[in-house]
Amino acid sequence: MTHSVHQHWDPLKVCLVGRSYPPEFYSRVKNPKVRSVMERIAVETEEDYQKLITLLEKFNVKVLRTDISDDVNDYINCNDQGIVDAPPPMCPRDFTLMVGDTFFMPGKAYGENFSVSEVCSAVLHHCLEQSDANARNFAKTIEDQINPNNNTSPTVALMKLRSRLKKDGHWDIVKTIIDIDPIREMIIQSQTQTIGSNVKFPNNKKFYALDTVKKWLEDNNVPVKYDQYLGGATTFRVGKDLIFGNVNMIDATLRESYKKKWHKLFPDYRIHTKDVGSHVDGTMHPVKPGLIVALSSVDFSKSFPDWEVVRVNEREGWKDLRGFMSMKRKVKGKWWVPGEEDNQDLIDFVENWLYDWVTYVEETVFDINMFVIDQKNVVVNGYNKTVFDAFERHGITPHPLPLRHRYFWDGGLHCITSDISREGEQVDYFPERNV
Repeated sequence: MTHSVHQHWDPLKVCLVGRSYPPEFYSRVKNPKVRSVMERIAVETEEDYQKLITLLEKFNVKVLRTDISDDVNDYINCNDQGIVDAPPPMCPRDFTLMVGDTFFMPGKAYGENFSVSEVCSAVLHHCLEQSDANARNFAKTIEDQINPNNNTSPTVALMKLRSRLKKDGHWDIVKTIIDIDPIREMIIQSQTQTIGSNVKFPNNKKFYALDTVKKWLEDNNVPVKYDQYLGGATTFRVGKDLIFGNVNMIDATLRESYKKKWHKLFPDYRIHTKDVGSHVDGTMHPVKPGLIVALSSVDFSKSFPDWEVVRVNEREGWKDLRGFMSMKRKVKGKWWVPGEEDNQDLIDFVENWLYDWVTYVEETVFDINMFVIDQKNVVVNGYNKTVFDAFERHGITPHPLPLRHRYFWDGGLHCITSDISREGEQVDYFPERNV
């Protein structure tokens, strides 16, 4: 049997589902209230995942899981402070992608991103080889940027470097340099949100979160390409068309570099880009041919002409999440890791907000991040009248499956899955398009 994915709505056959930390992970937390809440979150998260798996298996879907160690000691000493600074492999959609008959996934070295110093060093080396005086002056700017005392994050450092280069009149040189394959690849990699922390705990060589799926792919003769920095959360497959919702593109030059990379990887597809400022699967979702569910602020009319677009007001219900989102910003999305149990703000949050959280947020906030089983069945996190009315018109059955801690982990139904095989051949839905 061959395995492929051409469209998001074809009947699902094989699916990867993520996995959270086991409750034992939190055994080291000294504060008993914090520990009990985190253990509860771990248990309930896996319970919800099991409900999803049971539903998928009713549709004869083979389910694979990301791997996680049963030994709590495997999560210790992952950085210099001896604490874990990474989330579990809960959202395989972020770092895996099936396009046609080829599966894209990280190798074990994925996430060991080039630092800004390494990127700048590569550019510096290139500049020093040039006879052009401007290039050599540019090299001095680069040398300043790779100062070992520069502790700025790669993204911020590169943006500051860009600003300075434009001011100093070096940007034309940069445009040329960025287009050099090795350097372009380094910059793209440095600008791509690392998923290494989701796949392999930093400096922990004991296990790899994708071992199970890797073996299944090998056993079923599925071609695999490693370390191409692709993910299903920012990609929609619509037959001959690939739509990339781009994240962290710092300028038009780099955007074109991405497109060149994608054209090279997918020469038989039409490539489209859409800057949405976040993962594209959180802003829109093509449910079946002719039907899209999208946030009211996002326009995909050029990508999907004449398709019905059901709009969801992104502000509906979010007022009930103000405390939640405020805390999220305060802890910079980190939530909780070992070593944070003395963070009083976080303690207050888990004790008061989550501990007393009787009405879960999915009852008030409908999530665009849904998962299509086939053209007649869609898994959703909750109820939305406008969306459900559209489903009824199109003969679609919604299957509500609340992820009780979706906003705690920041991973919806589409995020925590990754489709590996769907039944059906590639269809050209827009044959009038030339590119």
